[in-house]
Amino acid sequence: MNKYVPLALSFCLSCFLIIFGLPGQSVAIGAIADSVLVSTGLSRNVFSMLYTCSTITGCFLSLVGGFLVDKNGIRRTTLFALLVCTVVFFALGNTQFLCANVSNSPAFRFWFTVTFLYFSLSVLRCFGPNMFPMLGRMQIAKTFSKAPGIAVGLSGAFFSIATGYWPSVMRFLSKNENWQNAYKTLGIVGCVVLMIFFMLFHDVQPENTTFVQNSMNSSKDSGIASQKQFLRMPIFFGLMSILCLTSFIGTGVTVHICDIFQENGVNSTIAIKSYKYMGYGIVFAGLLFGRQIDKGRVKVCLLMLLFSQFFGLVGLKIVHTTFGLTMYIVGTGCFWGGYGITRQVIWSKIFKGKNMGSILGIAYCTSTIAGAAGVSVLSFVKSLCGSYFYLIYVAESMLLCMIFLTIVKFSKATSIGTMG
Repeated sequence: MNKYVPLALSFCLSCFLIIFGLPGQSVAIGAIADSVLVSTGLSRNVFSMLYTCSTITGCFLSLVGGFLVDKNGIRRTTLFALLVCTVVFFALGNTQFLCANVSNSPAFRFWFTVTFLYFSLSVLRCFGPNMFPMLGRMQIAKTFSKAPGIAVGLSGAFFSIATGYWPSVMRFLSKNENWQNAYKTLGIVGCVVLMIFFMLFHDVQPENTTFVQNSMNSSKDSGIASQKQFLRMPIFFGLMSILCLTSFIGTGVTVHICDIFQENGVNSTIAIKSYKYMGYGIVFAGLLFGRQIDKGRVKVCLLMLLFSQFFGLVGLKIVHTTFGLTMYIVGTGCFWGGYGITRQVIWSKIFKGKNMGSILGIAYCTSTIAGAAGVSVLSFVKSLCGSYFYLIYVAESMLLCMIFLTIVKFSKATSIGTMG
């Protein structure tokens, strides 16, 4: 039984890493967005552009993170990312103190606040939501290489529950509606976690913990000789188009979800509470997605992803009704339950070369940039048209088109993998 202890510990550490990226995720920012606007005096459009720019910058920084994983391994990269995130948590926790005392000029304080938040959120986005899930899921998929989809799906179950409760956690930590208190507390937690990981990694080295070690050579079945060749193939652009579209819609809606609910005459607290039910509901969806990927049914997985987000948007338009709220929770929950698993594991079913960290970095960077763009586009649509739903109608049409293209274009059993 002792040989299973390192495996179980490695799985738990990996799951914690995935969850610890949530403070910089859109679900956390959306829960405290109104508090940030009040304390900093920024408008919603300015904050949305700030979030978009910082997310894009963080994505480009995360490309370096993918190369660090390939060069230095998971353990060293994890410790470095934890250290950086802890420093950023403390910095964000003292935003008002730092920005209020820098100058008496309102204009200078405004630009200093914008610049400070931009750099802080950029670094947090890179090493938190981008790096932690990638590090955790890479290790789980590597450790349980016989059934990576199920293993990552199981970790997704815990992540889904944590995601459902995280907005409430951020609200709870933001005592008296002060969002900075939440990040101060997270900074303290980060110090404790960093010490625990540092001590445990002396005995448990994730890069050496595995059931079946994956080959570091290119797969003979894939027919792909190099990373560059894979990035030029139509299938790469097809998969990235689906991931980018769904990220654009999902992230944009999540950040503005409280305001969207209020536009429909529903209290914003209902939006926060809906995440709890959503988290429980997508546990099954995560395991289902993982099972489909393990069986090589990539096409089925992509269709489930697109259909679930479409039904979630349909429910969002009538969220003031019980049926609409239920439809939104189930559809969006299923989407988020499968998105992380699909974005992580799907590439290993197509490309099995030694540059997986770099490929994942590119995939994470591109799809996250699309999500960041969705935040700003939704905000400006609201300012120009007076409603978010003009863009939501367009998004639904694009999802239907993508569903049709997926059914027609993703054929069965190609030379680079089974497309279901």
